[in-house]
Amino acid sequence: MNLKKWLCAALVLALCLVCAAVAEEGVFYGQNDHGVGGTIRVAVTMEGDTIKAIKTLEQNETRGLGTTAILQLTKDIVDSNSLDVDTVSGATLSSFAFTGAVRQAVEEATGFDPAAQVALGDDEYLGISDNGLGGRLMVKATIQEGRITGIEVLEAHESEEIGMTALDVRIPRILENGSTDVDGISGATITCSALSEAVANALTASEQ
Repeated sequence: MNLKKWLCAALVLALCLVCAAVAEEGVFYGQNDHGVGGTIRVAVTMEGDTIKAIKTLEQNETRGLGTTAILQLTKDIVDSNSLDVDTVSGATLSSFAFTGAVRQAVEEATGFDPAAQVALGDDEYLGISDNGLGGRLMVKATIQEGRITGIEVLEAHESEEIGMTALDVRIPRILENGSTDVDGISGATITCSALSEAVANALTASEQ
């Protein structure tokens, strides 16, 4: 390739990269792996703190139920510019997973730091898992001489009927046992695993 052709090719490539960058400006991506069919991935267009549009890039939800829930939630979130929207009846898992994916994108866009507003006292440590049903599950754990003596859930996006109930049941078991090595709660495997991960991360922080 002679110099003239090489320069032309380089210019075309540069223009393509600029166009791609412009096209992506204001677009942020989020993902949640706990949909009924697995991964839900979204692209959220933001204008400042305003959610302007949501595009679903990947989903394998039940046609006619989960897919309808995604359409409804997309409208509700954009119309209200809020993630505090109702789940769609009969599509709880899809609803939490989709909203969790959107939340991840919005938080990236706004530079949200979940730990920024958390005050920790003596023997208190923060533990975060990003693998809850709806995304982040955050706890404040009191750890004394390597033993867990208290757990406070600061943030959770779990189903009220199953996930939040599972937390209420499992936390006392962890405290009684002094570790996360306790039985899970039937029907709430994802929530229980996220709680264990968050508490384990708090334990790790206490050892540093």
